[in-house]
Amino acid sequence: MLGELCTSCRRHQAELTCGVCQGPCCKSCVQFLDAATFSFLPEIPGPLGHTYYCGPCHEAEVEPSLLIYQETLERAKGLYFFFSTQRKRFPLIRRSKVKVAVKACEDRNETILRLAFLAAQQGYNSVIEAEVLCEKVRNEGYQKSCWRGVGFPAQVDADRVDRY
Repeated sequence: MLGELCTSCRRHQAELTCGVCQGPCCKSCVQFLDAATFSFLPEIPGPLGHTYYCGPCHEAEVEPSLLIYQETLERAKGLYFFFSTQRKRFPLIRRSKVKVAVKACEDRNETILRLAFLAAQQGYNSVIEAEVLCEKVRNEGYQKSCWRGVGFPAQVDADRVDRY
């Protein structure tokens, strides 16, 4: 018995379905999206939460969001980061009233990058008064570290920060 027609190549080998349009796709035409692709987003939007996409849906839904996500991640890598223990004066322009928080990260650097990503997503260029903490989680004979962090997104004067 022949399978359904693939929406892209029109062959009778469609075994998978697109997550957005529910159209049948064959393995050679389907676009896969790994679960870790948008891992820094606090909530993954509905159209991006699927694993399989046909070509048109991938171009229309995933590629624009992926481009925005990668630009935000690159901005986050260049953000200023000030810990709460630093007594350095920084030229503050504007500060968010709402803290950003991340939980259950693998290591310290990932925690800092996730906080910076959330600040960059809101349009800020720094994270101030940040606290990054480590907890030891023990599961019978095994032990691992679990990192969490909080901080305030803020806009600082980059020229004055670079002078200090």
